[in-house]
Amino acid sequence: MQCGCDYFLRIMDIEELPSDSVFAKFHCDRCEFSLGAEGSAKELDSMAPHTLWSDEALYQLSRLPPYLLPLVREEVEEFASTRGQRVVTVSRVGSARNKGMVEWSPDAERRINNVPSGIRAMARIELERTALDRGMPAVTVALMEEVKARYFGMAAGRG
Repeated sequence: MQCGCDYFLRIMDIEELPSDSVFAKFHCDRCEFSLGAEGSAKELDSMAPHTLWSDEALYQLSRLPPYLLPLVREEVEEFASTRGQRVVTVSRVGSARNKGMVEWSPDAERRINNVPSGIRAMARIELERTALDRGMPAVTVALMEEVKARYFGMAAGRG
C-alpha cells in the first residue's frame, strides 16, 4: 500500500479485536503519515510483506518454555506459509498447533447426526472451519449453537 507521498506504508503493529477481526497500524517513514485499518486476518494477509504476529499471539508465544518457543514459532510460521497466511493471530496459532485438524466432542458428534443428510456435509465443513479459525481444538455443542444462531437466527434447539 502506498502513501500519498508515493512511499510505501509499512505495518507497524497488529492488534486483535474482540470481534474476531484485527486492527493494523500503518506508517510512512518518509512523511510520518500513519493510519489504521480493521479487517479479518485473511483480508490483511495480502498487505503484509512478510509474516507478522499480532501482539496477542506474541504474548501467547512468550508464555511458552524457552526451549519450546523457537520450535513453536517455526511450526506456526511454516503452517501459515503453506496456507498463504502472513498475519499470525491467536486463533491461527491454535490452528497450526492442531495441524489444521479439529476433533468433535462426543455430544457434538451425536448432534450432527440429527442434521438432515442433505446439509450435514456443509454443516460439518462450516463448523470445522469456524473451530479452526478460532483456534479451537474441537467442535462443541456451544459452537454448534452459535453457528446455528448466526445462520438461522435460532440459538436454542433440540439436541
